[in-house]
Amino acid sequence: MSEPTPEALADEALAKLRSDDPRAARELLLRAVEAAPDRVDLLQALGVVHLQLGEPELACRLLEEAVSRVDALVLQRPADRDQLTTMRDGFRLSLAAAYEDLDSPDQAEAQYRRVMADSAGQPRARQGLGHLLLASGRLSDGLHELRAYVNENLDEDAFIEGAAAYIEAVDRFTTKNIMPREFLVAHRESYVEMFDHYAAEQEAAGWVAEAARMKRAPDGRVVPIIPDGARPYAAVRVDLVNPATSEVGQVGDQPMVVAVADYEALARAPVCFAVGGLPFELRISSQCPWDQLPISMLFERPESAQEVDGLIGDWYRAGYDGSFGTLDAQRFHYVSDPDPKRGGKGVTYNVDLGRARVEALDDLLRRLVGFHSVHPLKMLLVGRGYLP
Repeated sequence: MSEPTPEALADEALAKLRSDDPRAARELLLRAVEAAPDRVDLLQALGVVHLQLGEPELACRLLEEAVSRVDALVLQRPADRDQLTTMRDGFRLSLAAAYEDLDSPDQAEAQYRRVMADSAGQPRARQGLGHLLLASGRLSDGLHELRAYVNENLDEDAFIEGAAAYIEAVDRFTTKNIMPREFLVAHRESYVEMFDHYAAEQEAAGWVAEAARMKRAPDGRVVPIIPDGARPYAAVRVDLVNPATSEVGQVGDQPMVVAVADYEALARAPVCFAVGGLPFELRISSQCPWDQLPISMLFERPESAQEVDGLIGDWYRAGYDGSFGTLDAQRFHYVSDPDPKRGGKGVTYNVDLGRARVEALDDLLRRLVGFHSVHPLKMLLVGRGYLP
């Protein structure tokens, strides 16, 4: 039997994507690219599949190569310039998405702007740029792009209407001077309500909520289990455990993003609002999932981003031990390793705050104010978004 053509392999890969099987799609596209290495559309499709699989580094390399090849084709085939430019626009939009996933907002912004330079008013580039700027805390610039997107009216009605509602919600939120802390309160309360519901059901069947993972040390003491390679303070609590079987249960399989009442549109995409009154800039995002909360810091000096790990460790252990909850509940569950950003001057931690009170973040602010006097902090970002 003859080998399927690249077109047949690509069609089959598309069908696998539609059936939510990106791994099978990747294998088919790899075969298609091997069979037709000059097909830049197949290279781009493979990059997009890697992006869907959560592999933005691989996606970025493939998409950069695809864009570079189309750049060459534009020079070689001037008669096809319009068609090739449209193709390159799509490739660059995918590349911008990969850069966003890699937390490289400057490079994503450059791709969006290149698309708009080649194709004036390209709606998806305009929309993507607007949301990128809003997630970077550049409210005026982001709203300018989204208003242009709405006024140009070059996209589908549903997207235009959604952008108009989003703009209105941002304008109303800032005009009414609502405290961004409300996003933290909303996310915490909704998550705790869901957690309490499932915990009550499972506790009736003998399960235990917020149990610490423990082991017996060689000297006989019972100590927290620290995952291999994790920070020495990164003890873990599980959402639910059945003591009879050691079976572990999790409340929710995805980070829980919720909306503030009357500002539901802001839950669709992150927008970062500034909070004043501190010796450093504080931004709070409209997306701050309590069960996987990104806490990002940008310092004046790289060594400060390393030194802050001790502060985060002390704060995390306080929350793990119940300082922001009760004697036997409402404690931190997990903290990630520090993720360096911005040439080492920035760092991000992802924290599962369990059912701890919002005052946990107030305590972190107090600690950072003292730390700032020795290690100047430029910005603290709570929730999803981008450091400058």
